[in-house]
Amino acid sequence: MKTALRLFSLAFLALVVTLPAAAGTLPYNIGNVQQYLDSSGYFNGYTELDAIDFSGQWQYTAIAFESGNINTVSTTTEASDSSTFSTANNANFGTWKNINFSSEQLYFEDNDPTDIALDSFSTASNGSFFRVFQLTADSNALDYLGSNLTLALGTIIVGFNDNGLSLGDADYDDIIVALQPIPVPAAAFLFAPALLGFMGLRRRVKSIIA
Repeated sequence: MKTALRLFSLAFLALVVTLPAAAGTLPYNIGNVQQYLDSSGYFNGYTELDAIDFSGQWQYTAIAFESGNINTVSTTTEASDSSTFSTANNANFGTWKNINFSSEQLYFEDNDPTDIALDSFSTASNGSFFRVFQLTADSNALDYLGSNLTLALGTIIVGFNDNGLSLGDADYDDIIVALQPIPVPAAAFLFAPALLGFMGLRRRVKSIIA
């Protein structure tokens, strides 16, 4: 009987310990994007960027928002509320999606104006809609997301200001997105020299035959 009671107590303790991680909710009371990044419960350092020209393969995910409007993030224009990420349904926040900035664009959309392109970013061109930051240290686990996401040093954080500075409230937290470059697999660096060597060998063989 004592053994059974002890096992029950341990099981209950384990349940209590694991509940907080599963009970996390999105932080809806964000004052602005910088206040969110200043939270030591989530982040450990960042710097703001004046410009960045995205290119090549990246992955992106929505991580937070505070907005009365419905904001969407998608690789297509005129996206519906069911696009890649939407504040209408945050169930997939924290799930990585891929984008190739060499052939695609990432659009942030609200009621008006619509389809604001992120790339390329500079404070002079589209700074009324975006503030862009780079993490200078790994984040803590964002345990309010279902995926319990941790963001690595160097991750880009984009805060969107819907409607721009003319009509918006300049908090840049209407939807907040994290982006990371996808590294080229190490095998590619080995394959490229081998391919060049093979092509050179073929040329030498052809010259000998000729």
